[in-house]
Amino acid sequence: MTPRLVSLLSVIGCCSAVSLAQAQPEPAPVAPAPEPPPATEVTPPPAAPPPVADPPPAPTPDPPPAALAPNPPPAGATAPTAFKIEAPNGSSLKLGVLLQPQFQALGDVTRDSMALNMFVRRTRILVGGSLFGSVEYFLDTDYPNLFLANNVAGNPAATPPTADTSVKNTPGMNVQDAFVTYKAVGDAFKIDAGYMLPPLAHNAVQGAGTLYSWDYFTYSFQHSNAFGTTSNPVGRDAGLQLRGLVIDNHLEYRVGLFQGLRDGQTPTEVGANNMFRATGRVQVNILDAETGFFYAGSYLGSKTVLSLGGSFDIQDDYKYFAGDIFADLPVGGNVITAQLNVAHWDGGDFLALVKQTAVMAEAGFHISDLHLAPIVRFEKLLVDPDAPADQTRFALGLAYFPSGHNINLKAFYSNLTVDGADHAANQFNLQGQLYVF
Repeated sequence: MTPRLVSLLSVIGCCSAVSLAQAQPEPAPVAPAPEPPPATEVTPPPAAPPPVADPPPAPTPDPPPAALAPNPPPAGATAPTAFKIEAPNGSSLKLGVLLQPQFQALGDVTRDSMALNMFVRRTRILVGGSLFGSVEYFLDTDYPNLFLANNVAGNPAATPPTADTSVKNTPGMNVQDAFVTYKAVGDAFKIDAGYMLPPLAHNAVQGAGTLYSWDYFTYSFQHSNAFGTTSNPVGRDAGLQLRGLVIDNHLEYRVGLFQGLRDGQTPTEVGANNMFRATGRVQVNILDAETGFFYAGSYLGSKTVLSLGGSFDIQDDYKYFAGDIFADLPVGGNVITAQLNVAHWDGGDFLALVKQTAVMAEAGFHISDLHLAPIVRFEKLLVDPDAPADQTRFALGLAYFPSGHNINLKAFYSNLTVDGADHAANQFNLQGQLYVF
């Protein structure tokens, strides 16, 4: 018994079993809160137990040590944390970062050998928080594929002819997301305005920091470059969205108007005079709800999720429809995660996007005691018979989640076959992640 404890006992005498429990060391930091907050919402820490106001009861025998430690939640479910400043009026500021250094070996379906690169897949600074308790905001920057080598075509007809060269992506900065959310009626009715992910299939609304595999499905943003932008917005668009959770959080709706493709001017009319892009999504939450703006690729045991979703995206003659199933189910202290997205695009006479359908699926089993998750992924792109170029992708990988989505390491092997191509292409990705928000 330490001198400090002897002194304490001499002052307070006999302590109750409750007081002894409060004097025990805090649980190890690896035991997370049972319910992590969504990536864009600020949840205050649990309140400390209230002090004992009444005189302590008669002394009781010490409880066995095992009774002092609650059963820990599944390992790897650590909630992302961030630097936060909170004001008494309900306003807050939260800062975070997302870094994904990666090694990639990438083959080609028409050329031999493999391209080897060490680069940073995502380099993001995240800012979020709330104003006066009713307005939320989120902004993040990114320079994707930092120092990834890109091929620059030479000119064989020049004198003398010039060969192809490789040029690395050098530092720059993009705005990745920038929107505010007004909670008009709590979680039942929210208004999002700004630059954001439209409400398409489940994988297309997931946050990059909480993906299950090393990246999004290859075909989730097949439409991304078709709306007339100076660079690839990776699925984002500017607009206004209404969303909410109703029926005891079992039904989520999202509907919005976005910029879409703007018409060019003519000799008699100004440009950009056409109607906007209309999108919508409905998701049925059979178990727990996904309450944030961004979905997660896996909640690693902190939620029990089973959902069915459907989406649409329409502008003029362009049409998109999608359906998805997502499951994230704790089983015996481990977690089974699986999702299936089926999406169909038809650019019609409005967008330069051929008619195509993508089937995208992944499934894995998170072994919580080892922090490991073997994951398998399958994708199939079926292209209009008038422009045949069907693609099949298969990937097998292993994810290590020592600190959940905060710190992880993912290794994946992929194989791509394209109809009519010379041969298949292999790919290997080894990616680390640091995510704090």
